Amino acid sequence: MTTAHHLDLEPNDPTRSGPPVPAGNGARLSQNEVEQLCLKAARGAGMSWGLAEEAGFAAAWLAMRGLDGPGVLLAQLRDAMDRPWHEICPVVAPGRFQAAEGGCLCPIALGAALCDHARLPETALDETPLRVGPVNHPVLLLAFLSDLAQARGGCVRLDWPGGTVLLTADGQVSGDTALLAKETRLVAELSVHGAAPDQWVQPDAPLFVPSATLSGLNAFALRTTVPASEASRAGAGAAVGDND
Repeated sequence: MTTAHHLDLEPNDPTRSGPPVPAGNGARLSQNEVEQLCLKAARGAGMSWGLAEEAGFAAAWLAMRGLDGPGVLLAQLRDAMDRPWHEICPVVAPGRFQAAEGGCLCPIALGAALCDHARLPETALDETPLRVGPVNHPVLLLAFLSDLAQARGGCVRLDWPGGTVLLTADGQVSGDTALLAKETRLVAELSVHGAAPDQWVQPDAPLFVPSATLSGLNAFALRTTVPASEASRAGAGAAVGDND
């Protein structure tokens, strides 16, 4: 039984395993519902299973802190449509994570790469800041930076020309998160700090997701299903009877 509070639901679609799309204003989704819907949408948009899971995690992490993770992820999936992987995947070098040929990075791919290299020399943040980007929709990086803080044993600081955000290993976030959420493309620097501020963004109640966002995410998620056809029906069930 779903924990979401759906308003003005469309007729049930038997191919949809995520929350139904409301025709009205939207729905309140739990953290798990946000994560699963965003995972399926990312998978439908062409991400590998591993990256799709990371995308769902990142969107839900933001949602539970009062930030529109589902909406930002939807924008990222649309922006990355038909872009070759080599244009949005980071090229890793000491002191710098950037896209090849001057492209703009996918924040999910960048975040996963940062975590994969968390204990390697390429992400040595103690003495010199790590430069990342340009990256699209950088607020999606925050969940990964919290994991990076855990691996590096300190508070990770993200600086860009418009502000600063600090993250701890236990998921606390402080600073200019609202400004970061408005950024669609930026270059930033990452560094590790031992001290953490006193004021943090508190986890929020389940996020109210607008109908347009739900519709967009479900449209991507439905790409993972196979419409019924004579060919698919022919392959269903046992080839022979199993009665003795």
